[in-house]
Amino acid sequence: MAILSRWPRAIFYDSKTTLFDWAWSWRTAARQYIDQYGLSLSVDDFVEQWVKSFEGFQRTAAFGKYTPITHVSIKNALAMTYRLLGIDGDAERDMEVFKALQYDVPLFPDTEEALTAQQALGVKIIIYSDVESEYLETYVRKFQRFRPDFVGTTEQAGVHKPNPRTYRWVLHQMNLEPRDVIYCAAPEFDIQGAMATGMIAAKLFRKEGRLSKVTHAPSDLLPDFEIESLYDLTTLIELNRYPERYHRTD
Repeated sequence: MAILSRWPRAIFYDSKTTLFDWAWSWRTAARQYIDQYGLSLSVDDFVEQWVKSFEGFQRTAAFGKYTPITHVSIKNALAMTYRLLGIDGDAERDMEVFKALQYDVPLFPDTEEALTAQQALGVKIIIYSDVESEYLETYVRKFQRFRPDFVGTTEQAGVHKPNPRTYRWVLHQMNLEPRDVIYCAAPEFDIQGAMATGMIAAKLFRKEGRLSKVTHAPSDLLPDFEIESLYDLTTLIELNRYPERYHRTD
């Protein structure tokens, strides 16, 4: 793994599908909707249509007026999914299932251990999300011992990802320059905005917990690093902080 030329002062994390298994709540809710309406399609097929509709709403919101992600965008995407699948469903009512599941969204197995190790190496840990503050606070309470240095949401900033303004808002709160920070996320959507802001980006390719099948479009900026777990990012930080540990004498 290549060594960065400078030591980062902070790691700026996306939350959902990066640190927390947000996809679990989508699949669990989808399974209940399928059973409720007696549908013959698979959970994956339902979620794929639901996510595709949701991403369309989010792209529209990114450079416009802030729109609550769960209470508006995901609900509207569910209503559109019902229409496209010919389901006579009540998205307003059914979203209560999805909202309730937010309180049980689990951490990925590597999250707490990796973030604790990275913080011990001297970097600040930032967790930032498009989900409403009430839900992100619930996710963060899942940590047993680890405490992030900053937790914030686009709801507080009033601007969605991947608009560069929302990333700058966080950097301003932490008194950081983009060049001081590594941005780490699984969603390609987030990575593009972070790189446009000037941050170094690490794209996380999780084998589990993925929502979108899309990796990147031909026009997308390629991330500076590609990692398969948060432990890889710990190694990257350690390579810069303690390069003598990896110095070969043979």
